[in-house]
Amino acid sequence: MFTFENLRKEYNSFIYKDYVVERKESSYRVEYHFSIPGLKDFKSSWEFPAFAEADEKILDRLFFNLGMVETISYWKCACPPNLVIECGELSKEQCTWWEKLYYNGLGEFMYRNGIEVSQEELVHIQCKEAPIAPLKDDKEYSGCLVSVGGGKDSVVSLELLKDEGITTYAVNGNATTHNVIDVCDYKKGTYEARRVLDKELLELNKLGYLNGHIPFSAVVAFSSIISAYLSGNRYIVLSNETSANETTVKDSFVNHQYSKSYEFEQDFMWYVKTMVETPILYFSLLRPLMEIQIAMLFARSKQYHKVFRSCNAGSKQGIWCCECPKCLFVYIILLPFLSEEELVDIFGENLLNKESLDLYFRELTGIEENKPFECVGTRKEVLVSLKDYINKGGHSLLTDRYEAFILREQDSLDALLQGWESENNLPTLYADMLKKCIKP
Repeated sequence: MFTFENLRKEYNSFIYKDYVVERKESSYRVEYHFSIPGLKDFKSSWEFPAFAEADEKILDRLFFNLGMVETISYWKCACPPNLVIECGELSKEQCTWWEKLYYNGLGEFMYRNGIEVSQEELVHIQCKEAPIAPLKDDKEYSGCLVSVGGGKDSVVSLELLKDEGITTYAVNGNATTHNVIDVCDYKKGTYEARRVLDKELLELNKLGYLNGHIPFSAVVAFSSIISAYLSGNRYIVLSNETSANETTVKDSFVNHQYSKSYEFEQDFMWYVKTMVETPILYFSLLRPLMEIQIAMLFARSKQYHKVFRSCNAGSKQGIWCCECPKCLFVYIILLPFLSEEELVDIFGENLLNKESLDLYFRELTGIEENKPFECVGTRKEVLVSLKDYINKGGHSLLTDRYEAFILREQDSLDALLQGWESENNLPTLYADMLKKCIKP
């Protein structure tokens, strides 16, 4: 059995060796080369469509830093204590930034693998340190590059921005992503980046080397900067909500959604400024809202109800698995806004009547201390949604079983629907637009 301690003793370093950029007729392909000496060499590649002119120096810097976030996927199989950068320079502050992302972004990975170390102990970056002056980007930009994952949140962002000149964005879009984009008939274009992981990594996973959740939204963030640059879009629009700030493991820093949190958004905006002075702005349109408010807005967009999927297990096939905590959460959070008939039409069955979901129900409501390791809302809004359901006369196997606990919740649905998180990075125009949409 491979353990964190044994692997680090055997494999002392992870090397980011180099990257090769190939300019094709209408795209850029970049291949990254990583190595864990004594274990494996890895190749990882990306391809980006090119719709606009590019400054090769700026693009090279963006590609290098995409490689930095890409290292996380490969490093975690053996967790070497040293991350050696052979193909670029970082400032001292940037090195510290990456060490923080490794630690917080891999919080769930460490928790589930029983790893207990400090941020200073987890990984040390070794590279040529130099003050890095940001490159000047003089290009003009317009429009919104909206990240689409196929769930309800990105649908809400698409609908809110329908008059703003939308280009949809996806990384390795699946059946659900494409179905949602197809329904969005007012977009001005689509942009899809392609990412290919080295199969050697998958083989190591099968052999029992360490594996687990990475901060994938950080990968999306770095790829989206390149995509906005090459497509000419000014705004990179995410659909992360304030609910993503709540930790998954109670009384700890461990958050499955760390790279969707406001903290990461702030950190990433700082990091972009160390790379390039650019008009491109990265922000989450839904940051002021909770999941329950997003559910209210989504319920109005009925044209998407048949095609959206928030289930990680089933989204690639375009189905709801109806056996995971994400399916149960989405069912619950939509309860106040859709009838039982509408929900059953979407999911195929009443998920509150499934005995097999009892543990997930207790995790989502806070009966169990820790939430599921999924992108789900806060315990409070789950309870408020269920309390509203019970108060309206709703009955099901799970709500009847835990009715006394649910009804202890003090907040009301109306109170949550009027909430607004002031810590956000929305341009004033979009903040005003969002406020109008959630007015009673």
